[in-house]
Amino acid sequence: MDQDIKIYYLPAYRSVIVGIILLLMGIAFTFGLVDYNQSFWSIFQMLFLSFESVGNFLFSLIMLLFKAGFILGGCMYIKYFNGVERAKLDKKGFYYREIPKGTKYDKLATDLNKMTFIPYKDIVDITCEKKFFAGRQLFLTLSAGKIKLTTLGVLKHSEKDEIIKLVKQRIIYA
Repeated sequence: MDQDIKIYYLPAYRSVIVGIILLLMGIAFTFGLVDYNQSFWSIFQMLFLSFESVGNFLFSLIMLLFKAGFILGGCMYIKYFNGVERAKLDKKGFYYREIPKGTKYDKLATDLNKMTFIPYKDIVDITCEKKFFAGRQLFLTLSAGKIKLTTLGVLKHSEKDEIIKLVKQRIIYA
C-alpha cells in the first residue's frame, strides 16, 4: 500500500451491530406476521410472492425486495466488518462518504455509493466542532461553503484529529 494513502474505516463493532440490526429487521419482516396454522401455499405466498391478485403480487414483490435488501445488507455489513470505508486521503485529495439526498431508502445505502472526492486545492479549511448531542463533528470549508461530514462522526477522536492534521498539511502545499 502506498505511504501517501490513508484510509479510515467504520469501527468494526458498529459495523457488526448495524449488520445484526439489519438482519433482525429482515427476518422480522419476513417471518413476523406469518400464521403457521395455514396451508403451505398460503405461508409461501405470505413469505415470498402472493399470486392472489395483481395488486397483491406487486406489493409482495416490493416487500420481497425490501426484505432481501435488509438481509443482504446485514450480511454485507457483517462480512466486511473491518472494511467499510468512511474516508480516504491520498496525493490528489480527500475522499469521504456523503449521505445521499433523497428518500430514506437511498440513505440506507450510504456505504454502497461512491465516495465524494475533493481535491486539496479546493479545500479552504477543515475543522472539528463539538456539539452537545452530536459530539465532535468534522466540517470541511470549501470556497462554495461549509460541508458537514456527517458520516465521519463515528470515527475515533484520534482519527478525526489525524484527518484534520493531514488535510491541513496538504492544503498548505496544494
